[in-house]
Amino acid sequence: MQARSIRSIRRHELSQAAFEAVIRYGLRGTTLEKVGEIAGVSKGVVLHHFKDKSALLEAVFRRSNSLLSMSLVELIRHTETPYERFWAIAYSNFSKTIYNREVCQAWVSLLAEVPHNAMCQRVQAVNNARIKSNLSHELKHFLDADKVSDVANILGILIDGIWVRAGLFANTPDCDKALDEFEFTTLELIGASDEQREYHRAARQKIKAIADIALSSKLFHRNVF
Repeated sequence: MQARSIRSIRRHELSQAAFEAVIRYGLRGTTLEKVGEIAGVSKGVVLHHFKDKSALLEAVFRRSNSLLSMSLVELIRHTETPYERFWAIAYSNFSKTIYNREVCQAWVSLLAEVPHNAMCQRVQAVNNARIKSNLSHELKHFLDADKVSDVANILGILIDGIWVRAGLFANTPDCDKALDEFEFTTLELIGASDEQREYHRAARQKIKAIADIALSSKLFHRNVF
């Protein structure tokens, strides 16, 4: 049992190192040697836990998607209403901790590999389904049931599109602008009344304040990064 625990810890550390390597060097520049250098181990140790670069790539994909999940879990702890939970989902995708130039560029590099890697396709499909499910769970409070799935799907595509745009260009991603675009699209798609718009904006402000504290804390960074 202890040996499996140590192995699990080592794989987690190497996944972190591989994710860091992709951020630093891009996907093409990431090698098993560079992952080992960042982790402080030899290439042989990396190969012991990941048989090849493809297996390491899958681990990086899982790692990048888990960052979003961990951010959402942290924010959801502080929510009380469907509006706040909805905006926790938004902020988990566009907080400064996650939505920055280095991570966006690394994610675009990874995304380019999806058509060529069946394992990464499965990981990304699961991630897309999770985002749609999370959005649908809260959108049902604002929409007729027959519209929830379509709106959740469109918002998921919007999130992906904003990330791709940010990753393709050298400009520093603007979290507030991304969330403005997300808010505008959401309010239009759900046909929000004036009252609903106020509820959404109040919820966004609350979650922003929480995200600025919770997702920037040393404890969160130590657990996530």
